[in-house]
Amino acid sequence: MIFVGDIALPHKNAITFQNFPNHLQGKNWFGNLEGGIVQYDENKQFAVYNHREAIEELIHEFNFKGFALANNHVLDSGTIISSLNFLDQMGINHVGAGINLQDAQQELRVEEDGVQLILVNFGWEVIQCVIADENNEGVNPLQRDHVLGTVLSLVGKYPNAKVIAFMHWSYELEREPQPFERELARKMIDLGAAGVIGSHPHRVGGYEKYKGKPILYCLGNWMFKQNHYFDGKLRFPDFCSKQLAFEWDFSSDTFQFHFFDYDRNSSSLTFIETTGEEAMLSYTPFSGLSSSEYEKWYRINHFHKNKGLPIYYWDDSDAMIRMKNRWMKIRDKVMKLVLNKGK
Repeated sequence: MIFVGDIALPHKNAITFQNFPNHLQGKNWFGNLEGGIVQYDENKQFAVYNHREAIEELIHEFNFKGFALANNHVLDSGTIISSLNFLDQMGINHVGAGINLQDAQQELRVEEDGVQLILVNFGWEVIQCVIADENNEGVNPLQRDHVLGTVLSLVGKYPNAKVIAFMHWSYELEREPQPFERELARKMIDLGAAGVIGSHPHRVGGYEKYKGKPILYCLGNWMFKQNHYFDGKLRFPDFCSKQLAFEWDFSSDTFQFHFFDYDRNSSSLTFIETTGEEAMLSYTPFSGLSSSEYEKWYRINHFHKNKGLPIYYWDDSDAMIRMKNRWMKIRDKVMKLVLNKGK
């Protein structure tokens, strides 16, 4: 199966391919559908969304086995239920969001290479993911005890399957995982998860193996049209142009990394190369560091240092987490006021 990151297609033929390997097109795919699915040609009130015809086109061109929906834009277009209904009508699996918490936390079961896969998807409220509760729609919460409890339950429920956690986490454009995230990924594998895959920062992140299991901290973007959303103002730095399609052969537990380059001017993706795990070393300068060593390294090297963004640690108390979360909500409100004033 091939895993890809954030997908945002506002219309048909939004992104074209150059030099695309035919053998990849015949594989099964799974990706993060960044934003709800709408039936309108274009509506500027939507921050990030996917057009129905564009998703139909994507599904026909690639064999998507499912989409992750636990992200910070899934409610931009209104309600979750319309997106869920559309995917259900198309016969496409989805995971990570629902009309309530019970619905949002349901796992996705698929079979690949004769192996049963159990996919579970979480979204972090700190990055504006709307969390589901008993009575309200939203995403499956990326909260420490809930994540670990869910993984432990699924490993027990499906002892012969591979449980894979798909996480929407970290700050935008961040190169490295939060210390909390790196430790959480390892704890999930300690509990029996087969691997952890992340998204949200819009750039390819680091890759480590822990106890022989893969942790890919961020897939980056995949088919995310730039110069369109937010009145054409939404574009990412050049370092986000490298796109990754991560292939996991479950019959042999081997991995391949397919790299593409996105050109925002022509809105096209060009295939670059297929490599093994060694290619990810340049994205992972922290590989091999212990947890305590990584905390020190992260404080010095992370992308957003000195920008007022709190660092989340594994040993943070519940009170400390609430305080940091509260600060992030205040910061988000201030940023929105500044942006609105600048219009």
